Amino acid sequence: MLSELVVATFISLSASIIGSAKPAPSHIHQEKETRTAAQQKIDSQLLYAIYQMRGEATAKGTPTEPIQLRRDSSGRVLVDLRAPVTRKLLTRVRALKGKIISTSERDDSIVAYLPLSKLESLAQLSEVKFITPAAEATTNRQ
Repeated sequence: MLSELVVATFISLSASIIGSAKPAPSHIHQEKETRTAAQQKIDSQLLYAIYQMRGEATAKGTPTEPIQLRRDSSGRVLVDLRAPVTRKLLTRVRALKGKIISTSERDDSIVAYLPLSKLESLAQLSEVKFITPAAEATTNRQ
């Protein structure tokens, strides 16, 4: 009897938790459906920041609250560019006013500060697979 009560309570709680989960607003899904091939290679947080910079966030139905991104003194954002590390691509990053922080040929990764306004043109390159905010190390100090 007790186990049946426990199972019934578990099922009831599970159903209420699942039922209370809020799906993403439909306008976000609609915005994702309209992305260009280049925009599909850019992490949503970066893309939302680009929309905000252009004043398009409200019209596109995307978040309007500030996106927390690491920026340098020139306002460039720290990104991880996933692509084979080549001289040609490094030259392109620099030509777009990027500052390269690190590269990893093994991981096909270039970590750099880049202007938000240049990310879409960089994502148009066929060798670029994805652009995301760069992961940063954290410490656990007490």
